[in-house]
Formats: sequence, C-alpha cells, structure tokens
Amino acid sequence: MPRITAATVAEHREQRRDALLDAAAQVLRERGDVTVGAVAARAGISRTAVYEYYNSAADLIADVLVDELAMWIDHLESAVADIEDPAVRLRTWIATALSYVADGRHSLVRAAGRSDLPPVRRAQVQDLHRRLAGSVYVALRELGADDPERTASYIWSVTEAATRHIEAGRDADEEIAAAIRFALAGIATTR
Repeated sequence: MPRITAATVAEHREQRRDALLDAAAQVLRERGDVTVGAVAARAGISRTAVYEYYNSAADLIADVLVDELAMWIDHLESAVADIEDPAVRLRTWIATALSYVADGRHSLVRAAGRSDLPPVRRAQVQDLHRRLAGSVYVALRELGADDPERTASYIWSVTEAATRHIEAGRDADEEIAAAIRFALAGIATTR
C-alpha cells in the first residue's frame, strides 16, 4: 500500500494526479509522445499506479492538453479583461497568444494535439480550442465586423500562420507585429 503524504486521501490523489500530469508534460515536451511507462518512470511510480488514474496514455495526454488549454484561455482572457477599446483588445489578444508561442509554451499544445485522442476527449479539446478566440469574436462584434464569426476564423488563421513562423525560428516580435497589422487591415476591409 502506498504511503499517503497528504492530509486526506483525496488530497493525496490530487497530488498524485498533478505529478502524473507534470511528468506527462515533461515527457511530451522532450519526446513528442507519451507512454505510460515513460510517465511512470518520470513520476517515480509503477506503471500499475498510473493505471489507477488513467486508462491509457491517450487519456493522460488529453488531461495534459485540457489543463494547458484552460491555462492559456485564462491567460488570454486576463490579458484583455480590462481593455475597453475593442481594437486594442484585439491587438493585445494577438500579441498575448503569439507571446505564448514565442515563450515555448505552445509546444506542449502542438505535441499533445498530434496525439490520437479518444473521440469524447478530442471533442472536449476542440471546444476549448474554440474558446481561445472567444474574446476575438466579442471585439469584432463591437468593431462592427460584417460577419464576426467568419472574421474571427480568419484572425485565428493569421495567428496560426504566425505561430508556424515563430516555431520555425522567425523573429517573434516581427511576426507578432505583422500578424497584428494584417489582422487589423483585414478587419478594416470587412466593415
């Protein structure tokens, strides 16, 4: 029987789950894929113990991805929360999203996103991915864009293109500035 180091069994399970997610994130960043054995070794527990928390490596990766996307959403939303001007809010959203990429944090999302997730978990991840651009849609509506949903998808595409450029080694500041200029010019022509 494993030794419980927390005040309660529930706290112990939560600590163990967090340790597994941290280990999985580290393995994913280093190797680009996750196996239960690699996560168990990194966390310092047995493979059997991992299966007490997760049915498969795919379920573990899904939780890593869900947690990372939720943190990214919170980061983006807090960056634009107090900005009244929708154009400034949009510029800030693009800069914040691409700074996340430039900082290297997006590599976890990219690696986990390539994994074969169970359909239910894939749908959950896709929903969170859509929520990333929620404040973009609101800003576009406030700016009077003809079709805020379509325009938001275009801005997302510009951000994705800049993401690929940054990840390929291009200068992040230049890519952020170019993405903002392009997005704002596009909005001006759709109103």
